[in-house]
Amino acid sequence: MINRFFSLIITMIVLLTPLKLNAENGISGKIIKNTVENILSQNKVAAIPVINEKKIYPNCNNQLNVRPTLGDWKTITVECAGKHSWKIVIRNKFVSTSNQIKILDKTNPKLTLGNQNSHNKVKVAAIKRSIRRGDVITPSDVVEISIPEYNATDIFPNYKDLIGRRAKTTIRALTPVYSRQLETNFLIKQDMQVTISYQGKHISVQMEGIALENGQYGDWINVKNTKSGKVILAKVVAEKKVNV
Repeated sequence: MINRFFSLIITMIVLLTPLKLNAENGISGKIIKNTVENILSQNKVAAIPVINEKKIYPNCNNQLNVRPTLGDWKTITVECAGKHSWKIVIRNKFVSTSNQIKILDKTNPKLTLGNQNSHNKVKVAAIKRSIRRGDVITPSDVVEISIPEYNATDIFPNYKDLIGRRAKTTIRALTPVYSRQLETNFLIKQDMQVTISYQGKHISVQMEGIALENGQYGDWINVKNTKSGKVILAKVVAEKKVNV
């Protein structure tokens, strides 16, 4: 009884205290997992977030926002809003009881039950062509495929998350891509000189800048205009090139 009382107190403290990150160490996957588990518990969803607890994510000065990604709780988005915003998508592994899994129907506040079926399919990220170690995945390479839900572990629910990543090993076409198969591929690194491009309806401008942070393909990063000294938010589109 005493242990349950202290566990309840600790849970309430976690739920009521805004999550702020250590500016030096960032935030660990374990802390994010605990935050997601609390949100799932509040919404009466019996699931376990699939995330690397040892991975360190960027710092955040605001409270993390946790929400369903596609209208249900199979995948959730964890987002840090603010000047240096970022977000990640995490898959949830549902807890089964007597061959049933609990799924929250967003249109119905009541908790419903769905039969667990080994033939249930989920869409995951894959590539159209086989690639070798060292190859970078481009937008034309990515595709979605369906696999059994029980095999959807350590995968990418969103195919866009593959773009710009470099392969650690050979990856076969039309097979799930696992996070362990890819390495981070920064097209732009902090303090690197970059070209800032702006394309309007009637004007096209290019200027020189300095990257203030690392960026993969598609990331939005802070870049300093060399001439004006102004810091702007720009999208990484190629090696040493950003668009605004």
